[in-house]
Amino acid sequence: MKWLARSLDQRRMIISLVLLLSLTGLVAWLGMVRQEDPAFPYRYGYVMVQFPGADVEQVEHLVARPLEEEISEVEEVDEIKTTIRAGFLHAIIGMKQTVYDTDNVWDRLRVAVSRAQSRFPDGVLPAVIDDRQVDAATAVLAVSGSDDIEELQRAAERLKNRLYSLKAVSRVRLFGDSGEQVTVAIDDARIQTLGLTPEIIMGQLKSRNEIVPGGFVEVDGRQTLVRPQTEFRSIEEIANTPMVLSGGQSVPLSSIADVRLEVADPPVQTAWMNGTQVVAVAITVARNEVNVVRFGDQLRRFVDGIRPEFAPLTIEEMFFQPEHVEARLSELGYSLLLGVLIVGTVLLVLMGPRMGFVVALIVPLVTLSSLSVFAMGGGVLHQMAVAGLVIALGMLVDNAIVMVENIQWHMDRGASAVEAAVMSVIELARPLGAATGTTLAVFVPMAISRGDTADFTRGIPITILIMLSMSYLFAILVTPLISQVVLRPRAGSDHKQRMARAGEWIGRFSVRHGPRVIMVAIVLVIVAAIGGREVGQEFFPDTDRRQMVVDIYYPEGTPIDVTTGFATALASELAGFEESVDVFTFSGNSGPRFFYNLNENPRAPQIGRVVVNTRRIEDLPTLMNWVRQQASSRWPEVQIVARRLSQGPPAPAPVELRIVGQDRLALARFTETLTAMLRDIPGTVDVRHNLGIGIPSLRFEFNDSIADARGLSRTQLAQALARQTQGLFIGHFRAGEDPVPIVLRSREGSRFDLGQLLAVNAYADVNQAIPVMDTGQSSMEWQAAVIHHLNLEPVVTVYSELKEGATYPEIYEEVFSRLAETGLPPGLRVVPGGYAESSGEANSALFKTLPIGLILLLFFLLLQFNSYRRVLIILVTVPLAITGVVPGLLLSGYSFGFTAMLGVITLMGIVVNNAIVLIDTIDGHLDSGMDSSEAVARAVSRRTRPILLTTLTTVAGLLPLTFASSTLWPPMAWSIISGLLAATILTLGVVPTLSHWLLKTPPR
Repeated sequence: MKWLARSLDQRRMIISLVLLLSLTGLVAWLGMVRQEDPAFPYRYGYVMVQFPGADVEQVEHLVARPLEEEISEVEEVDEIKTTIRAGFLHAIIGMKQTVYDTDNVWDRLRVAVSRAQSRFPDGVLPAVIDDRQVDAATAVLAVSGSDDIEELQRAAERLKNRLYSLKAVSRVRLFGDSGEQVTVAIDDARIQTLGLTPEIIMGQLKSRNEIVPGGFVEVDGRQTLVRPQTEFRSIEEIANTPMVLSGGQSVPLSSIADVRLEVADPPVQTAWMNGTQVVAVAITVARNEVNVVRFGDQLRRFVDGIRPEFAPLTIEEMFFQPEHVEARLSELGYSLLLGVLIVGTVLLVLMGPRMGFVVALIVPLVTLSSLSVFAMGGGVLHQMAVAGLVIALGMLVDNAIVMVENIQWHMDRGASAVEAAVMSVIELARPLGAATGTTLAVFVPMAISRGDTADFTRGIPITILIMLSMSYLFAILVTPLISQVVLRPRAGSDHKQRMARAGEWIGRFSVRHGPRVIMVAIVLVIVAAIGGREVGQEFFPDTDRRQMVVDIYYPEGTPIDVTTGFATALASELAGFEESVDVFTFSGNSGPRFFYNLNENPRAPQIGRVVVNTRRIEDLPTLMNWVRQQASSRWPEVQIVARRLSQGPPAPAPVELRIVGQDRLALARFTETLTAMLRDIPGTVDVRHNLGIGIPSLRFEFNDSIADARGLSRTQLAQALARQTQGLFIGHFRAGEDPVPIVLRSREGSRFDLGQLLAVNAYADVNQAIPVMDTGQSSMEWQAAVIHHLNLEPVVTVYSELKEGATYPEIYEEVFSRLAETGLPPGLRVVPGGYAESSGEANSALFKTLPIGLILLLFFLLLQFNSYRRVLIILVTVPLAITGVVPGLLLSGYSFGFTAMLGVITLMGIVVNNAIVLIDTIDGHLDSGMDSSEAVARAVSRRTRPILLTTLTTVAGLLPLTFASSTLWPPMAWSIISGLLAATILTLGVVPTLSHWLLKTPPR
């Protein structure tokens, strides 16, 4: 390591690099891309296909089956969840967790969908693919101020187009916009008296609304385009269109039909804000490229500038993510700054002004330099990255403390500052490198793990790896240079001598009472392991946002006006609570994805969502209890699910049980059994399933011989029925910004009386109106309303939320225990989803990479010690951390989740470091000829103070996280703090004991 010592001669270069990196880090902190949470790869998306007129079974066999078969041939696809309704299909595609080149896979999926479309029957509309489903809205604005929804829709469309002028905007979607249509509502009796038929009216309207080229002529050597006006230019023009009668006369269309531009009937979706109907405008920015906080300021200035253009309409904010980003990063930034100050204060108090100043100065230099490297590598500043900086804060001083202590030790014994620095670098470069390497090895599996959870938390290990690597370089190259200037020889202080004597006493006690020390350690580990059963378990905690989400599920077949009426009534009730600030309502869909963890439900008229902003987070239980107890009892026909927003990868519910099998009747029966079983288990609430109860269907069987005799085809008869209800498409009205469909239908539309429907006329010619009922027979049937598939197999899913204090592992354990007793019907199987699936995937991905971390750990340990005995002693310290983790979580009241598990992994690296430094000192004394008992006592005497210092600084650096408002970090911080305190005490007893027993000679 002499070459490292010689590098200290390049002090000007080293100092220049440090200052440059620190300055770059400061600039990076102020200007980096910022967002609240990490972005997930585009592994999830959906395909939507419409097949107008087809029943649910026809859609399943003719559309779903070929689509699923083609998609499943793309090897990267892991899961296909298909929802099938009459005339509609929605397939959610999930890729394997190891896929990162998602753009390439989506290109191949588009080809697969194209192949499937070639297998679809005529009448199936082109598939719609959305491969950006995981993007959460950065901001959601509401356009309001008018009772005319058409005016709101047109204004929202204008706002959408204006927003695209902002460079950062990548996508704008409208919610509550059902679109427009030109309705031509004919009077059937009136047209019959005039000798007209719907087919004649449709033909005459189509012929007057076609785009026909007029060619061009040359005038003065230039081409002049001839453009005949062959399209409708206004609603009035459509209404005044002459309908030519059989006698040659004509009447305006308005005399036989109502012609109007209106919202699509029935509406597809609605949106409401505090009781007022609005159109919501969801804005998404380019991921990992935009400082969301600055974009928020830019967006507000932009909207303020264009508000006069929309007056008297208003533009308000519904959801505004930049505020949350600023609050979250400001809090973590404050925790980082506070951690630096606390660590610096601890160092100055416990190490003295000179030594404390040297180490304290290293903290901001390493932090800023690490931030510089992170930014140059394309890092994004989000809560995971900043949390990683805070976690590493206490650990990064370990190397500096050991180096400064060693330099001071040599100076106190007569060495000059330069000699002390050089000797310390030579002595410590290798052991500190091994100690740092072992800590890095602990975080490598987290950094290279794959999957949604790994992608969500990867910022933590990446920033820690960078900071620890930088801390080693600074300890070897920068700390000695500063120490040469700041440190001075000193007489032994009483404090240091007391600490040395205490350490020597610990070492000698461990040697004399080794069996007792080991027995106590074993007992504590066992007690902690048993006590771990009392610690609650969770995957990721709920968020600290003051928001409640209430999902509404009516039975299949419920019209949207019923859903809207209930959703707005429920929202009105919730708005009456003094705890409520804002209430947002969506029907026909689940509204915008304003938080990364939310799922967007497929479009359906029977679903809705109410979002409530409260004054305080403590108000949420009051509102949730009211919804679960009062609202659910008042409206038992509706499934009402109230919950808080949660952290981590999205999941439909904490408990999700998928019943898979081919026998539809068995599926339906067992669904009720499993639902009742789940309701009976303590801790479950809002238990529900997605098995549709079916919808009534009026089936009409045509008699071809009668129809042929009347000159009618099946198509004509079916169109006669469709014309009276949903209407027939004629063409597009293109006078506005976007084409609007023109629909010919009855005045009643979908509200046409069922008893009179079959009495409608079909027309063989102008003189022959034939009631549809005369051409066949009708019957009422009960038909499946919805069918769900999971990877091409029929599936029904049962969901449950959790009561306060309940944990998902307990629920799953009880469910599968009961299923083992009762058994499953033949051909059916139950597959866990929800948190169990997500947690299993996360743990599996991490365990796959753990061998790499273990190999690296052994590599650094054997490189340093070349001794299996020493490696064994070091690894024995790892389980000692459990003795503190369990009581720490129990006393703090937090559950053991994924972030707490990350805290335990962090502990492994810290505890191993203490053991490495201690054993390296023992080896030094053994090498000088001491016997093992004396070597152990002297080593513990010398290293107790640095070990306690590193423990205290790590604890001090993490203290701000224990009081963070975020629910993610306190469990992790308490796991590390409590585990480290217990492990440090036990390490000072266990390592000396085992070293005395196993290390009699210095290493080779």
